[in-house]
Amino acid sequence: MNKEFLKTIKFIIIAFIITTLIFSFVVSQDTHHLESCHEEHCITCSLIHFAQIIINLSAALIICISIGFLIYFILSKLLKVQTIFVQKSLVFKKVQLNE
Repeated sequence: MNKEFLKTIKFIIIAFIITTLIFSFVVSQDTHHLESCHEEHCITCSLIHFAQIIINLSAALIICISIGFLIYFILSKLLKVQTIFVQKSLVFKKVQLNE
């Protein structure tokens, strides 16, 4: 039951994040309100700015993850250290002497 509960919580969190990103993308496209609004403390303007910040941070996070992945991939291909395991047990030495 505990694993099922954790799966449900993970699904709810992922669904919430995806819904927030979609909502932020839709709301951040409303630049007409920002141009025509003349109120000092408009809640809609604050919501639009907050949505634009979420979209910009999401794009920055995706770019950072992709750059990190590329750097890791390039570095893993550049330096391949081959490890040779030498057996130092007494049985291995005896077999070597018998050959």
